[in-house]
Amino acid sequence: MTTEINEEKLSSKQDGRKLRTDDSRQKIVNAFLQLVREGNIAPSAEDIAKTANVGLRTVFRRFKEMELLYREMVIELENKFAPEVAKPWKTTGMENQLQELLERRSVMYEELMPYRIASNYHKHHSAFIQQATAYWFSVVQKNLENILPFNKSNEPVLFNAIETALSFETWLQLRVDQNINPMQSYDIMKLSLTALLQTYKN
Repeated sequence: MTTEINEEKLSSKQDGRKLRTDDSRQKIVNAFLQLVREGNIAPSAEDIAKTANVGLRTVFRRFKEMELLYREMVIELENKFAPEVAKPWKTTGMENQLQELLERRSVMYEELMPYRIASNYHKHHSAFIQQATAYWFSVVQKNLENILPFNKSNEPVLFNAIETALSFETWLQLRVDQNINPMQSYDIMKLSLTALLQTYKN
């Protein structure tokens, strides 16, 4: 009987430690995401500890390398936005679906922007981020191929031009480099897309 009670106490303590570990770990991840969202593309361990309201040692115990937090960020974003990319189209026909694609992407791009800026800043030092970026690019490219009546090998110039007009890089250039507001950025990309489709028709 005593042995069973002691085992129950030990199990209870272990469960409690695991819950505290999981809780502090999620606090750290959430704090990291918050700081990046607010424009800090390279938060320090001190910044994260303060925002998460945990000790600095806790940050280093949970994440021995800051690289691991960027991995967590990529995974969180993939989990959040992958279902959006996979949603079925509400419209039919190439032009309507391309318009719908632009509308969807402009919303995602605006939300993703601070995280993508942080990822781009760090990806040259992270094989994980490079691989995740390449995979995501292949997914969105496939998304476009499913709409267009031609593929990249048949019409490489036009395909690449449409891909560029719809890309996050174009959104980033308009929003950050040229400091254009989201609505105007969307209108510019829509105009570029319309012009390219007119070229295809002709």
